[in-house]
Amino acid sequence: MTRASAGRLLQVVGIAHGAIGAVVYRDVFADIGRGSVVGSVPDRGDRAAAFWFMAAAPTLWLGGRLLRSAEEHGDLPAQRAAGVVLTAVGAVGTVAMPKGGFPSLVGIGGVLLRRSLRSGNG
Repeated sequence: MTRASAGRLLQVVGIAHGAIGAVVYRDVFADIGRGSVVGSVPDRGDRAAAFWFMAAAPTLWLGGRLLRSAEEHGDLPAQRAAGVVLTAVGAVGTVAMPKGGFPSLVGIGGVLLRRSLRSGNG
């Protein structure tokens, strides 16, 4: 039985994040699209929330892709670092926003930590 790639799971989270954001913020993006896009996102408010929500999607996907490479090349320190960061961000996010998707990061980070610690000292 082949174990699931934590990197691939993180890429799926990134894709899901983008899809959910496109649905949840569709009215905001439609409003932005009706005007000039340049300078259309302020520091705060619905547009800022939509922008930053969507900015996380490709970042999560990219992090997953880089993590897949670390998995494929046996880079345990990189996997361990990703595990620590994902677990910490996921835990803080879950406390701050319990209805969000942050528990998925705790799960992926926890799997990474467990695997990297079991596999050696790296």
